[in-house]
Amino acid sequence: MLVLVNFPAPPEIRSLSPFCYKAEALLALAGCDYRMEHATDLSALPHGKVPVLKDGDLVIPDSSLIQRHLERHHGLAIDETLTGVELAMAEAFRRMAEEHLRWTMVHARWIDPAGEEMIMGTALADVPEEMRRDVLTSLRESIRETLHAQGLGRHTPEEIYAFGRADLDAIAAFLDDKPFFMGDRPTTVDASLVGVVLNILASDIDTPLMRHAAAIPTLADYALRFERTVFGPAARIPANLRGEQAA
Repeated sequence: MLVLVNFPAPPEIRSLSPFCYKAEALLALAGCDYRMEHATDLSALPHGKVPVLKDGDLVIPDSSLIQRHLERHHGLAIDETLTGVELAMAEAFRRMAEEHLRWTMVHARWIDPAGEEMIMGTALADVPEEMRRDVLTSLRESIRETLHAQGLGRHTPEEIYAFGRADLDAIAAFLDDKPFFMGDRPTTVDASLVGVVLNILASDIDTPLMRHAAAIPTLADYALRFERTVFGPAARIPANLRGEQAA
């Protein structure tokens, strides 16, 4: 059985990492039997990050490399009917979500003071309470430096959230009234987009990014439809989205 190494997650969302969500969704879309394993020491993993897929003696890091492995060795073929233009469009949106929109979510969680309570209760839940504030401060400074090097962190919070809102608008506009991003059935780009969008929608952090996402019903319908279609009875629906109806 395949093993997916992930962070421990709260009960109502598959993962706080969009990349771990993507990897698990791809496993489900490929029809693979798999089990989850929680990372206890990131330094022991290739690249020091999750997700990591274990397939026998093989250890595959990075969600994109996991996708390639599943396509080559485990029958993940859901993109085969897409045209070259559709594949290019899907790749452009995937990169926008993973390499731009996700960073605005990172800012909301780790840099914006509104994210402190959520981070304390989730990502730092296993840290002794008396140490959490110091750990948060240290991690926040490290992430601030990463955001600055990436480029997004050189902007004001208002500008950062404006970038994120524009990304969400672009996703919603292209999705329009389609069940899934490229048409009537899920493809691999949906795993990437929903991994980011659902993490934004499921958050109770009061920031312009989260409020904007919540104001676009198409996005909630899309994320819930994907979760229910791909995971069926094992779908995880965040409490704040349970009133939404997936079309």
